[in-house]
Amino acid sequence: MTHRLLNDHRTVVIGAGGTLGRAICAAYAEQGASVVALDCDAAAATAAIRELPGSHHDAAAIDVRLEESVARSADIAWDRGSVDSVVYAAGVTATGDVATLDPVAWRAVLTVNLDGAYLCARAFTARLLAEGRPASLAFLASTAGLRGEAGAAAYCASKFGLIGLVRCLALEIADRGLRANAICPGNVEGPMLASVAAAQARRTSRDPADVLRGYAEQVPRGRLVDPLEVGRATVWLASPAASAINGVALPIDGGTLAA
Repeated sequence: MTHRLLNDHRTVVIGAGGTLGRAICAAYAEQGASVVALDCDAAAATAAIRELPGSHHDAAAIDVRLEESVARSADIAWDRGSVDSVVYAAGVTATGDVATLDPVAWRAVLTVNLDGAYLCARAFTARLLAEGRPASLAFLASTAGLRGEAGAAAYCASKFGLIGLVRCLALEIADRGLRANAICPGNVEGPMLASVAAAQARRTSRDPADVLRGYAEQVPRGRLVDPLEVGRATVWLASPAASAINGVALPIDGGTLAA
């Protein structure tokens, strides 16, 4: 029998309908966990679990911008059983220089990427603490939370802030048996990166395909990150194998930051 890291483990994935959210759901199920998939799009959440191995997966809607919706979603998750880990994978982006970026776009990015993460951290951590047993929280940040990027002020600010939030949370819960970590993917293959490339192409008068190729060429391994690589790292952080890992910001970037 193949050994699996997370038999009898139950996780909640917030933002499960996105590229990384779906990969994280798949990686958890691959290692024996059951998944509660939450997304602003209920149909996307359902699609994220439709073909997962196992039969104990659930899906529901969440609006991470609204405290009441987050609280309801946490209640739903615990109504279905105890929770062992929570992953915050919700995220949006906007491209624009600080001098010209629309304040509405700035606020939209911060509201989902940082405020939503705070609301979910608050609601889900409270319930995990009440259960009084070991558990893990992971938040999808970005290498854009570790360095500045021209034209990405809103996204970078949200991810820098998210890493700070996670590090504070990790210190607050460490003596209660809980762990919190940030995961910092580099350029991940998928629709979001393609939209970023298109926006950067418009901003710099370049061809979108050239911009996308340039992203891959920046990676020492010569390719973009596969979403499942991020998913499997997330699973490892939730597993007993990572029991001493707390408060880190883990790059998954093919060595880009090391170059």
